[in-house]
Amino acid sequence: MNASTRAGSPNEPAGPLDVPLGLRERRRRETLREVSDAAIALFERKGVGATTVDDIAHAAGISQRTFFRYYPTKEHALFVDDEGFGTVMSETIAAIRAGTPVVAALEGGWLRLFADFDARPEDHARTLRVRRLIHTEPSLLALALSNEAEHSDQLTAATIDAAGADTDVLTARALVAAIATTTRLAFDEWARRTEHAGEAGVSLGAEPGAPARVRDIYLELRRGLAAYAVQLGEDPA
Repeated sequence: MNASTRAGSPNEPAGPLDVPLGLRERRRRETLREVSDAAIALFERKGVGATTVDDIAHAAGISQRTFFRYYPTKEHALFVDDEGFGTVMSETIAAIRAGTPVVAALEGGWLRLFADFDARPEDHARTLRVRRLIHTEPSLLALALSNEAEHSDQLTAATIDAAGADTDVLTARALVAAIATTTRLAFDEWARRTEHAGEAGVSLGAEPGAPARVRDIYLELRRGLAAYAVQLGEDPA
């Protein structure tokens, strides 16, 4: 299913990201995750500065040369899950250029990622560990922000190309940034609620009282923003 067929109402859940994989691709992804898991554990124990590529490679059972086939730097090893995001990014850009309304295309991509994330509770603890590292290690935060800026630039360029010569570049950039910021806030709130529930001893499953799904939090934010959007159509006093 491509982005143009799933980028409808934000209340329509998108399909899963799982696709049949060949043996070689499955093993490649397993190695990516194993190396990333080793990096996370070392970063948590020693810090990024004190961790070397050799440390990560040794812990993952691979050579340094093999490490660099997968990741350009030790910091990049933290972002293994960006591969799925990259696939959705490509589909979203293709949808925008094919004429799908920009907001529908952007939200369709994010909602697909939310649905996949919410359906994988076994990955949630790992996600929280990654987020803690990003917020405590400046080099990881810098790379995360750089990745986000690059993605925003790509989406803005696609929006401008699709709209033609009459488009307002600054407005297009503001739209992409607004949606990206809202999704980041949704994940931040999900993390806050999840950690709070964990501290309170609440099950992280799908039972009553469990933390809300990221998708639900995003839709909460969206409804709130829609109420304020009316005011943005009015000239300021």
